[in-house]
Amino acid sequence: MSGHAGRFGGWAVCGFIVLLTAQPLNALTAQHFSIGPEVAFGDYREVSSDLHYRGVGGGATATVTWRKFSADIAISKVTYKPTSDGTATQQFDAREVDVRLRYYVSGPISAELGFVNRKADPEFEAQSMGAITAGAHMGYLLGPGVHMALSGGLMFGPRFSGGGTISPLGALRLGLGLTVDALRGRLRFNGDYDFQRISRKTNDGSGELPAPIQQSLGRAGMAVAF
Repeated sequence: MSGHAGRFGGWAVCGFIVLLTAQPLNALTAQHFSIGPEVAFGDYREVSSDLHYRGVGGGATATVTWRKFSADIAISKVTYKPTSDGTATQQFDAREVDVRLRYYVSGPISAELGFVNRKADPEFEAQSMGAITAGAHMGYLLGPGVHMALSGGLMFGPRFSGGGTISPLGALRLGLGLTVDALRGRLRFNGDYDFQRISRKTNDGSGELPAPIQQSLGRAGMAVAF
């Protein structure tokens, strides 16, 4: 299934990029479009704390805002290495695509819908995963040019390269973001933290066994706004 999730993520990214490049420059300006590179830091645990990895990598982010709608896309690649306090022995790369679509509701609250797709390489060193995400986003203006965001929600219909199931409310996602504008909003320094906890279970024929997955991913970078 991970191949289908990967293709789904790839088509979604391509469609998003085509949508942006098809817009005239003045339309993008009205929509507050921004794009830029990021550095990523990750912590990944699987089954138990014994399978514990940490890693660093890079990526990019893009944002479009138009009236009550906004869309964020973040792409990252993190090389995870086993920690000294665990039993894991082999490193792996995790390529992740994270897309979020939001609609402003009222006050600081927006409704959020999207998907996340993570591809592990080597394939079975860690779990590749794809899921639909839904939740709420709250944005706050802390001061001139300083914005903070809190988000939370559930991950629905996740599929894993190594199989497994979860309960309808068994996948949780939380996020925290901070953006600082400079040069009259033309340059943005941003940072965000994303936490995923998936109460996955597997069955080898002898009954269900807990095999949870947990990832913390932090990103920091800058973006040029148009």
